[in-house]
Amino acid sequence: MKGPLDGLRVLDMGWVMVGPVTGRYLADLGADVVKLESSRRVDPLRTLGPFKDGKPGLERSISYHNLNAGKRSLTVDIKDPRGREAILRLVEWADVLIESFSPGVLDDLDLAYPVLKARNPALIVASTSLLGQTGPHARGTSGVGTMGASMSGASLLLGWPGHPPCGTYGPWTDAIAPRFIVPSILAALHRRRATGEGCQIDVAQAEAGIQFLSPAWYQYAANGTVMERRGHAGSPLRAPHGIFRCAGQDRWIALDASDDAAWQALRTLVGGPLLDATFDTLIGRLRGRVDLEGAISAWTASRQADDLERSLQAAGVPAHVVSSSNDLAHDPDLLEAHYRRIDDPVVGEAIVEGPRYRLGRTPERATRRGPRIGEHTQEILRDLCGYDAAAIDELKAAGVLV
Repeated sequence: MKGPLDGLRVLDMGWVMVGPVTGRYLADLGADVVKLESSRRVDPLRTLGPFKDGKPGLERSISYHNLNAGKRSLTVDIKDPRGREAILRLVEWADVLIESFSPGVLDDLDLAYPVLKARNPALIVASTSLLGQTGPHARGTSGVGTMGASMSGASLLLGWPGHPPCGTYGPWTDAIAPRFIVPSILAALHRRRATGEGCQIDVAQAEAGIQFLSPAWYQYAANGTVMERRGHAGSPLRAPHGIFRCAGQDRWIALDASDDAAWQALRTLVGGPLLDATFDTLIGRLRGRVDLEGAISAWTASRQADDLERSLQAAGVPAHVVSSSNDLAHDPDLLEAHYRRIDDPVVGEAIVEGPRYRLGRTPERATRRGPRIGEHTQEILRDLCGYDAAAIDELKAAGVLV
């Protein structure tokens, strides 16, 4: 079954998360994605797990399968001139190249954009780093999405008042940036269709993160106020709005009953303190927020989160259980439409995420497993780069295909 990007050829030179997630999106849409790897310097994602059945191994990481499903793997030493030439042949084949090296690394390898453009003027290069390719601090700054979260301001906002910031879960901007890179690539492809020209796209991961924190920035730009950590409290302009403890270990529910209809529904369900006339207006609820949230917490604390979710939603109050990994694994909507089973020669059957969308006029494609290290090296060199069997054997004997 063909996808909307069937025929698009992508060279994925990223690793860990931001580059591979971008390539995975394109693969889900039908692109032929070749992932460059090395057994000498293994993609760290292969070592991070989680590992199927708890058994570590470079071919057993479910995270790797999840972010690299549907790709082919090529192992080439790009520091060797012969390996570099193989990459340049792939550049001639490719429509899109994704790279997430620190700025300057490709220059040192003599694979900077002008070199790539000379080999393929129609090539679209998507470069992503923490601070982009230019600017006073871009060169010499390296790191992962955890640093990007700090640079964007996200880490400072998460935590409890009076306590140190706890930061975001995992390498946050590694997950954020691909949502900007993919549409930028699609826009560049649209432009190329009209002009025949390629281009370089420069995505700064920290700037991508800032896009999700606009209220904090606007608060300072407008009023000179630095937004502070609020714990689990919701919006300062909405009440009740936040997260409340439920019965059981670490069970919570998020709700927003700040508009009048939802508020009336909630106070009817809860009764008691919520019927106080102090809370009749939003202003009153904001001023009495501590007492209001205390009353709601006392009501939710003895109730099961799942039961609360159903009763609140039935009454017209926006609410949802604060999901644990167990909740997500058994969510009926996700089980029906999101998760996919793969079958891998090493790990056997496993579950990964499927595409993040459903296209009305395009049949769903089966989600394929991630590749083993260098699994497709020979076919890529033969079919895409034009090497014959003798030349491939020579590269292998010389230690270039590692």
